[in-house]
Amino acid sequence: MGEHSALAALRGAIRAALPMPWSVPVGQVPDGGVDRRKPSRARSREQERERERMVRAEWEALRQRLAPVAAEYVARAGELLTDPHLGFTPDVDQGAVQRDYLSAVEAYQAAGKLLDEAEDLPDLVAAVVLADRAAERFAAARARYLGQRPPSTRPHCFYNPLHGHATDPPRPPKGRRGRRLVAREAAAARRPACERCRLALLAGQRPDVLPALTTVRDERGRPVTVLVPYYALPRHTSIWAGTACGSYDEDAPARVMRGEHRRRTP
Repeated sequence: MGEHSALAALRGAIRAALPMPWSVPVGQVPDGGVDRRKPSRARSREQERERERMVRAEWEALRQRLAPVAAEYVARAGELLTDPHLGFTPDVDQGAVQRDYLSAVEAYQAAGKLLDEAEDLPDLVAAVVLADRAAERFAAARARYLGQRPPSTRPHCFYNPLHGHATDPPRPPKGRRGRRLVAREAAAARRPACERCRLALLAGQRPDVLPALTTVRDERGRPVTVLVPYYALPRHTSIWAGTACGSYDEDAPARVMRGEHRRRTP
């Protein structure tokens, strides 16, 4: 299998195993922030406990569904890096080749570390993103080794990196360029998005976002466990919130190896 077909198979594995959409039952805000509307005062404490049990049960179901597939995805990236049939010897005296290859190895090692230490769904998704980067950098190293142009790469969908790579929005027809964007168009253009999420935003709908588990305070100051869009987590507590789980951060593998992915208390 050539590097292009191997890379395509690797990218398609998780989308086949994890059909979308995923749901975020609470804290739903299209582009950041936690929904802090006050709950009814008539709600009993037992109802609160039941709601939290339901939130944690859904989170655990998603985690159990994603963890083994993410592990397989990372393993397949490792197999790609060591496939003897690709005819690539990385220990050559070519600076760009070695740089891309070492970058691939670091991304793969970071993905494995995330699998071992994952605390929440974004950690597992970041493992997939970095495994994808390892495959991309390996493909670039091999292309340079063969005297070819490295294949182009694209960032992942910001709203849910498991959706795959972001797509370019269509260009406006001639004569309409330079016009002012309406609110929905501005929302769709704000972040890199896959086609499905972009169309949802254009329709005024919420995209299928990646959820994360967090704790907020209710109106009485009591801790409440909720699921929120992963990008709504405070940036100082999560390195994934503003980077599409590492897709937009070139230093993500190094940060993981330094342990910066471990969530800090707000």
